[in-house]
Amino acid sequence: MIKVITSKENKQIKFALSLKENKYRKINKMFLAETYKSLEMALKNNVVVCTFSLCQIEGINDEIDQYIVSEEILKKLSSNVSPEGVVFIAKEVEIAPKKEEKILYLDHISDPGNMGTLIRTALAFDYDLVVVSENSVSIYNEKVINSSKGAIFAMPIKVGDLTPYLSTHQIIVSLLSDDSISLDELKVNDKFVLILGNESHGVKRESKRSATVKVKIPIKNIDSLNVAVAGGILMNKIH
Repeated sequence: MIKVITSKENKQIKFALSLKENKYRKINKMFLAETYKSLEMALKNNVVVCTFSLCQIEGINDEIDQYIVSEEILKKLSSNVSPEGVVFIAKEVEIAPKKEEKILYLDHISDPGNMGTLIRTALAFDYDLVVVSENSVSIYNEKVINSSKGAIFAMPIKVGDLTPYLSTHQIIVSLLSDDSISLDELKVNDKFVLILGNESHGVKRESKRSATVKVKIPIKNIDSLNVAVAGGILMNKIH
């Protein structure tokens, strides 16, 4: 159904704005997202609750409310300086992986841009599952959603730890240490977990202890890489 909203004090606008806070995302099991590409992927997975846009969007089921709003309201809802033209509310949904052989484990990733990029990269390299540690940034953070470019709606993701995989998978830890082997030397098993650590502090001690093999990317002239860049290089090689 198509409805017009002209006031920022409208209850639907206030509810949407509340979803900018993690507390209310958890309570309602909903979150805000934007861009037409993300909307397209969210619609395919049947998780769209409603949309906010400057004009009607063609091809959306009549059961999904479309709210036509002003540019001022859209900017208030958006997390981008220059909104693309649509913001929408989506339901949290856990996509079940078809298998759990190629797994990316994100250990205390705190930067939402890095988180979203790593999820997007895992989807691009056909990983089966992304597991996110409890102390990482929320996968429903607006900046995570934006930087994932819609991958959040297609990639199986769950919050958890390494326990289910310790006896069945090769545990590959990305670690700059003297006992780490070069990425070029790595031999990958059919079932593996690739662990990437926090931007400032690296992989946590518990994850290091779980390692079957420690691996590092050969680099020159600098001591480390951004975790999203390193993740891209590793996933390109390990998949």
